[in-house]
Amino acid sequence: MAIDPFSTRAMRAYLSGRSGVISAAVQDLRTGQTWTYHPGDREQTGSIIKVDILETLLRQAQLSRTPLDGDEVALVQGMIENSDNDDAQDLWSLVGASTGISTYDAEAGLTQTVPNTEGYWGETTTSALDQIRLLRELVMKHSLLNAASKHYELGLMEHVEPDQAWGVSGGVPSSVNIALKNGWLPLTTDTNWEINSIGRVKGNGRRYLIAILTAHDPSESYGITTADGISSIVWTDLGIPQRRRTDSP
Repeated sequence: MAIDPFSTRAMRAYLSGRSGVISAAVQDLRTGQTWTYHPGDREQTGSIIKVDILETLLRQAQLSRTPLDGDEVALVQGMIENSDNDDAQDLWSLVGASTGISTYDAEAGLTQTVPNTEGYWGETTTSALDQIRLLRELVMKHSLLNAASKHYELGLMEHVEPDQAWGVSGGVPSSVNIALKNGWLPLTTDTNWEINSIGRVKGNGRRYLIAILTAHDPSESYGITTADGISSIVWTDLGIPQRRRTDSP
């Protein structure tokens, strides 16, 4: 079994040199092991809430036995692949806003996510571990979403705009399958950013879910660099069998 990637010498050294607030979680889908870093933190979602919005929409479509129409498909594609905020707002309203999201999240076992009741979907608060629970609905055999819904959403997450392919993909070879969604927003000023990245990585002997939440980053690029660095170390660590590990907690 793999060693906690947040306890390794490389990760400890990297995190000690980064400013801001950082929380993260990883689940190795090969073993079921889950590791967390600062699991008590709660941060605003920014655009990673768009994964939750789409899961809610797909679950509602399944229950009503009503496939998405052409307009909805266009909104979904814009929301996930392009991170279009207007499309997200339309879909947030369509699923029932905070009430609809809360209903789905409760079904999915999320206990640390609070949708914003005033309509500001990006100001929903969540934890890294809840984001892992959300991602599990896209990869586990027995989940709230059927196979077609899971394939559809992951496919969109595999084709985000190239300039949005950071964070979860940091340090991961281009040949590996990556499905991700990122979020970024200034919390108060241009020197106080929230940068988040969630997704699934599959290939080269690895299959895992990862969620990284950062806050109070001094700039957007700084937060992205932090997420890239964490992802790169996790990728390396999960590819090393325990018997070959030399790091100690």
